[in-house]
This record gives sequence, structure tokens and C-alpha cells, in this order.
Amino acid sequence: MAPETPATSADTGTSGHDASAGAKRDDKGADEPGLVAAVQNGDSEAFSKLVARYMDPAYAVALSILRHEQDAEDAVQASFIRALDRIGQLRPGSRFGPWFYRVLRSTCLNLRRRELLRSHSEVPEAAQSGHDPHREFERRQARARVLKALERLPERQRTAVMMYDLEGYDHAEIAKILEIAVGTSRANLYHGRQALRKILSERGETG
Repeated sequence: MAPETPATSADTGTSGHDASAGAKRDDKGADEPGLVAAVQNGDSEAFSKLVARYMDPAYAVALSILRHEQDAEDAVQASFIRALDRIGQLRPGSRFGPWFYRVLRSTCLNLRRRELLRSHSEVPEAAQSGHDPHREFERRQARARVLKALERLPERQRTAVMMYDLEGYDHAEIAKILEIAVGTSRANLYHGRQALRKILSERGETG
């Protein structure tokens, strides 16, 4: 597999798969002002649609900030509750996503700043039936080591690696979610991967 190369000025635009994904995401978001208006008028089904749309990317962002899976889940749930409570602040015609990510980020930073995070395992227990216990243990250990190494990356690089490599989002989607240029997303991923490889190599954890 060819290594990632640093972003150039041409990367600030979209092309190919990223452009296609970005167009799809823009189309999907075109109905958001209507959904927001419906929620403001008491339509719970409209809010359920927004939750379904943003649950996975919100979790990826929260996990990149809080670094613990259960805490990330709690932060996402709390953020949706806050968003529902405050959605009346959005002006007519506003998109839900950019505003919601500000709510999410604020919630995550408050949790981290107040040191209210509970002590728990970084990796949830997997279902045991149908799995080789030894291989499952090794898989969990490997994931835990990678997550531990990710903690040493700057937040923007950690977010890029987790969203692209662990959660499966492409650069156009990451750029849309985080409100950054596609080229910035590529650069963050490149530098994050380089730093992660160096950390794992230093600890003798490359395979």
C-alpha cells in the first residue's frame, strides 16, 4: 500500500470519491432547516431523524476528545439532550449539524475539565459466543494499545485518525463535520499516522 503523502494546495478542493461523498452529504443536509423547524414545533420524529443522522459521527468526535468509549457515549447522549432543549436558539433556515457539533464539543470539554469521567475499561466486553477467547483477548489488547497511543497525539490529528481509520469516514465527510478544508483533513491524517507509527514503534508495538 502506498504511503499517505502530505496535502498540497490542490487538496483544498474535492475530487473523485471525496467530491461524490461531499455532494451526497450536502444533499442529505438540504432538508435540515425543515427538520429543525419541525422540531421547534414539537415534532419528535423529526428530531429522531437528526439523531440517527449524527449519532455515529458525533461518537467519533467525542471519542477523539474524551478517549474513553463509555464517556464518549455519555457525552453524545447529553449533547443531544442539550440540543433538543436549546434548539429554539437556531434561526429559521439554519443547519443543525454545525451548531450541534459546537454543543457536542462544549459538552466534551466540560466533562474533561471537571474531571467527572468515570474509571472504566477503554474497550467494552465483546460477546463470547462464537469467538476464540484467546484471539478476542489479543484483538482487545491491540485496540487498547492503539487507543493508548492515540492519546499522545494532538487533538486534531487524533480526531482525523479515529474518524478516517477507525470509523470509516472519508475526507469530504470529515471536512463537513469539523468545518475544515479537505486538505486540512488530509494533512491532519498524514501527520497523525506518522506520529502514531513512531509512538508504536518506540514502544515495540508494531507488528
